[in-house]
Parts: sequence; structure tokens; C-alpha cells
Amino acid sequence: MRALEFNGRGSEYFRIWIVNILLTIVTLTLYYPWAKVRTLRYFHGNTALRGRSFDYHATGKQLLPGYLISLVLLATFVGVQTVFPIAGLALVAVLALAVPWLIWKSVMFNLRMTSFSAVRFGFEGTASGAYKSYLLWPLMMVAGFLAGPAVGVALSAADAVDGPMVGLLAGVAAIVGYLLAFFLYAKVKERQTHYLIDGYRYGQGRFATNVRTGGFIKILLKTIGLALLLLLATLILIAGATFLTGAASGLMELAGSLDDPEALAEALGGGVVVVVVGALYVGLLFGVFLIAAYAYTRQRHYILGNSTLDSSISFASTLSARRFAWVLLTNLLLVVVTLGLGVPWARTRLARALVENTKVDTTIGFDNYVTRQTNQQSGLAEQIGDAFDVDVGVGF
Repeated sequence: MRALEFNGRGSEYFRIWIVNILLTIVTLTLYYPWAKVRTLRYFHGNTALRGRSFDYHATGKQLLPGYLISLVLLATFVGVQTVFPIAGLALVAVLALAVPWLIWKSVMFNLRMTSFSAVRFGFEGTASGAYKSYLLWPLMMVAGFLAGPAVGVALSAADAVDGPMVGLLAGVAAIVGYLLAFFLYAKVKERQTHYLIDGYRYGQGRFATNVRTGGFIKILLKTIGLALLLLLATLILIAGATFLTGAASGLMELAGSLDDPEALAEALGGGVVVVVVGALYVGLLFGVFLIAAYAYTRQRHYILGNSTLDSSISFASTLSARRFAWVLLTNLLLVVVTLGLGVPWARTRLARALVENTKVDTTIGFDNYVTRQTNQQSGLAEQIGDAFDVDVGVGF
């Protein structure tokens, strides 16, 4: 397998980024569609495989209508929410109904605007599939999560059941509801992954995936286990910090011959507390990033490892949770320390970590396959319909 290559540099992207920021401010955000196109073209153009590069073909003019509509919707929501709060909630529900349609149109648009070695990608998913994957299944997951507590409240309000039995039944109902939500979460991930990847096209080639609900359940169980270990480590560190603080206060007795033993003890004790609390905070921050990175990288490994192009070209991910967590944490520190000016370096570091840990099987006729797709390519002159520009993905 051959890893993708990323040739972008933070200093190079900084020039694009700062110009985008300035022009977006000067034009009261109207330049944003062109800024996004410049950014996507930079990152696509600096991603390559065996000397063949990606490209992004959309223009700011094509993205502008969707962006203007999004501004109108935002202004409408803010205005309605301010004047009629209840009507604002109704508007949120209406907009939520539009989300699957927006996802469908945006995925279709952005893939058609993306090419590799002059061959366009495409998407053949349907609007009905988007509503099933991004509305129906998520609603079922939420219903499962709320079902247990709802049954418990209903039992508590009923007079037909004795007090002790109410608590037991309510607990059982809550556990069953959470287990159902747990299963449905994995089912949502499976359905959304199938909807997207099975709909992807590369020229005349078709992507496919065979991920299963059980695979996502295993990842979720391991993520929960890692979170519990982090919680246990946190409790141990807190207990250790308490012990060290008490030990530091005991220095008062050992420093009895000094002029001001109490001041010394307080200083030493305070120093220990600061060091321990600081270390605990940094450790917890990295632990949170590690848990998020673990869930993301495991899902990425699972999805890419079970996806193919025309059943002949396979994919793989080599991104580790520790490395990804380190990139996320150091990127956050970089942006904070530089007061935001480090964003270009943070974005290129993140892109490099993702791209260079993505592998494609190029051992068997890859060049011939791409050449064949190029010869069959008929989408370069394809008419592109209007679409909203909304970023969505399945996490890889």
C-alpha cells in the first residue's frame, strides 16, 4: 500500500489564510465563499498519490447563493428568537427537517467539484436515504435514550406499584433504555457510513463498504472503558494530591528551628498544590483528547479498512490515537499561545497527520485503473446544479 502525500506548509498557507481573513472582514463576510474555495484548492492541490494530485473545481460564485441563504436564515432565526421565543423553537424544528436535504445536496456538490488525476468524484445517494440516515435513525436513538427515564417517571407517578418496586422497575427501565440508545448509536454510525460510502463514485468506479453495527459497538465499548480508566486515574491523582498537601503542611513541625516556620510551610505546601493541580489539569486535558482521538481513529481504521473501490482497490488508516491526540493538544496550545495566528500551522499539521496516515492499495494495476477512468470520464462538462455548501462527513 502507498500512503498519500501532503506537501502543504504552514508558512505558505499563512499567506492565503491572512488574506482570506482580511478580505472577509472588509467585505462584511461576503468574501467567505471565495476564501473557502482558495483554502480547499490549496489543501486539495497539496494532496497527492504517486505523483497524481487532487483538485477542487468549485468557484466562489457557485458557493455564494448558498452562503447568502444561510445568512438570511441565521438573521431570520435571531430575529424570530428575540421577538417570539416560542416561534423560534418552531423554526429550529423546521430547519432540523431541512438538515438531511442540505447534507445530501452538499455531499453531491462537493464530490462533483473534487477530482483526482483529472477524474471527478460523484455521489449517487438519494434524498430519502439522507432522511433515513440523518433524521429517522438519530430520532430513534434519542427516543431510546429518553425512553428509560420516561418509563421511570411514569412508574413513580403510578399508584398501583409499591415504593420499593417503583425504584427497581425505574432502574431497570433506565438501563434498558440506555442499552437501546447504545445499540442505536452504533446503528446510526453504520447507516450513515453506508449511505455516504456506498454512494461515492470515482469516474465510473463505485465505492463500497461492509461495516457492521457490531464493529461500532466494539469501538464504543472500548472508548467507554478508556474513559473509565481515565476517571480512575483522576481519582487516584486527586487522592495523591491530597496526601502530598497534607505532607507539606507537616513541614511546620520539622521547621521549628527556623525564624518563620509557618511561612515556609505555607509556601512549600502552596507550591506542591500548584504543581500537582497543574499536572492534573494537563493530564486530564490530554486524557480527554486521547479519548476523543481513540474513538475517531478506531472508527477511521474500521471504516477505511472495510471500504473498497470497485472491489479491487482497498484502503487503510495508520493513524494512532496517541499521535492524533498529541496533534490536537499541541495545535490547541499553538493557537492559544499565538492568539490565533498559529491557525495555518495547526491546520497543515492536522492535514498532514490525516493524509499521510491514509493508505491506498496501488500494487495491482492502479495506474491502468486511473487511466481507464480518465478515458471514460464524462463528468468534466457535467452541469452542476445549485447546492448549499455544508461540510459533513463520516469521520475519516
